[in-house]
Amino acid sequence: MVLSLVLAESSIELVPNELVRHPAILKWAQKKRRDPRTLVLDQTYHHSAILRLGPGGTGRGRPDIPHFSLLLALGSPLSLTGGLRCYVHTRDNNIIKVDSKTRLPRNTDRFTSLIEQLYQERVVPPTGPSLLSIKPGHIGDLLDEISGDVIALTTEGLPKRMDDVASRLAEHDDPVLLVGGFPKGHFSKETLSKTRESYQIHNQGLEAWTVVARAIYDYERTMHLAGLFPKTSLM
Repeated sequence: MVLSLVLAESSIELVPNELVRHPAILKWAQKKRRDPRTLVLDQTYHHSAILRLGPGGTGRGRPDIPHFSLLLALGSPLSLTGGLRCYVHTRDNNIIKVDSKTRLPRNTDRFTSLIEQLYQERVVPPTGPSLLSIKPGHIGDLLDEISGDVIALTTEGLPKRMDDVASRLAEHDDPVLLVGGFPKGHFSKETLSKTRESYQIHNQGLEAWTVVARAIYDYERTMHLAGLFPKTSLM
């Protein structure tokens, strides 16, 4: 049994056309010696540009969220023993598949540069077995491709302890866990329409990487208690 983790609606996107000529974008593009259209939008460096987007810019340009979440997921015993698959669905409707052997940069700037390379090359590394790949697609396309039982974690879901949610995941042959890859807000109607169940694991919104860490740990414990996870893999 393999758990599929999907970081849905993640705050990753290339600089949108309406911001390409903004001074903050041009300055960063000049520093990186890149075409501004090939840059990933990033609050750290493009905050003044993102403000131009108005209320619709809230939560955009946060590649650090999927970065930290993936670092925790890929470094987990579950992933290291082949029990986890990771996917990122981006805000601009691309699907990133992350091989479990991938060792991501620890520095977010380097991670962002890697994602920019991925947008250009479509696979990383460009030769040999791919560790990262990207293709256009909506969240529904990804979930249809995975074809599993989808459980979403959202502040609008039914209140339930994370260990109870983990038990629900373990009941399915092909469990899929959806976690929002954005700083605040809720899943779109399109995303929620694809879920089988949705739960709230805390009465306050938690950071995505905190949710990922708790979810994977409780799932590991559940699988261990069921005799389906190597005893030596738990710390």
